[in-house]
Amino acid sequence: MVYGYLLAAALCLMGAKKVKLGNLDEKMVQRMGMILTAGFLLAALSEVLGGTENGIIKIARSKPGEGSQEKEFLIDAGEEFENYPVKLEIQERKLTKVQKQNYLNQAKEELNQIVPGNNPSLEQVTEPLCLPQYLQEGAVEAVYSFSDYDVFRADGKLEQNVEEPVLVEITAELTCQEEVCLYQFYVRAVPREQSDQEVFVEKLTSIVEAQNQQEDREYVNLPEEQDGTKVVWKEDVQNPGVIIVFMSAAVVLGLFFREKENKKRQEAERKKQMLLDYSGIVSKLSLLLGAGMNISLAWERIALAYRQKLENGETEPRFAYEELLGTLYEIKDGVGELKAYENFGIRCRLGVYRKLSSLIVQNVRRGAKGMQKLLEQEEWEAYEQRKAHARQAGEEAGTKLLLPMGIMLVIVLAILVIPAGMTLNM
Repeated sequence: MVYGYLLAAALCLMGAKKVKLGNLDEKMVQRMGMILTAGFLLAALSEVLGGTENGIIKIARSKPGEGSQEKEFLIDAGEEFENYPVKLEIQERKLTKVQKQNYLNQAKEELNQIVPGNNPSLEQVTEPLCLPQYLQEGAVEAVYSFSDYDVFRADGKLEQNVEEPVLVEITAELTCQEEVCLYQFYVRAVPREQSDQEVFVEKLTSIVEAQNQQEDREYVNLPEEQDGTKVVWKEDVQNPGVIIVFMSAAVVLGLFFREKENKKRQEAERKKQMLLDYSGIVSKLSLLLGAGMNISLAWERIALAYRQKLENGETEPRFAYEELLGTLYEIKDGVGELKAYENFGIRCRLGVYRKLSSLIVQNVRRGAKGMQKLLEQEEWEAYEQRKAHARQAGEEAGTKLLLPMGIMLVIVLAILVIPAGMTLNM
């Protein structure tokens, strides 16, 4: 199977360089071939890494405490059994009686170190005890019981702060692979030293608790003074002011970046549209100059024709032609013709239009001689640029198809591999 995948990968790699698929770009065909090649190579690698090892004669058992493991095998036995699926349960390593006793003794020592938790010792317990369920890396399981559940909960936490020291017996039932051992030890719960704040709050709560016990009382009067100190009560309510400020700031930032992204996208669309229209504008100028018009009349003819189509709804607004029309309005308003052409190149903010503006200004200053030839050359260059942009757009579209094609490859591999895996498990 591995050799089949490798052969298919080699064929895809060679075919990507030679095969042509209709009108698809050569680079696109190569990308498709590389994706398929990568898919077959990954399939071969997965077959090597996850393939079935032949001739297994022994299996390592798990360490004590790690539990059993399930293994899937394919057996070959004569002609009747070939790649026949078999499931086996491999249990963890069994210990001898001596080994079990060693584990239990080590578990007791480990328990003595862990149980105190944050307490200084088992003789001065004021914080919850640490009672692990498993010891010795899982080889020993522990279950705990207390002689006085009024002091400790089942999880080792104190029920409440004790008023005087209390001695409590804890029994730990330790089990190591069916070997059971009872380990008993004592802990001494002592009153926890309270801070001045805790003592003050405890007095306040006792006053409120006394009122809670009174029957037919509609209100609880909060104490306004305690030990000669005035007490002011305020309900602890989550103030949403900070959250609102942060949410407002997030919305503002979102709007800012959204507006910035919109302007960037609009500028990119404007640039793309103006580059597409450039060759047409130069071609019309060249054609009208060849018909005997001067540059100003040709400019006016193109701009007014665009305005007429726009008013009749025959075309959508075009950025480049809008700038042509704006230049015509400037000339009509008294701006110098040369200045208006210079402003046109500046407003367009693109190199090709600045070049056209400079070309027109130079030829107007020294006469229209040779203008026709220069525009024809510029028209040819603009046409070549438009073809280059079209080619680039095609390559970008091909790049965007890589992700969908990759997803399709994963789906195809899943369709092939999943049924095969299900067949093996049956």
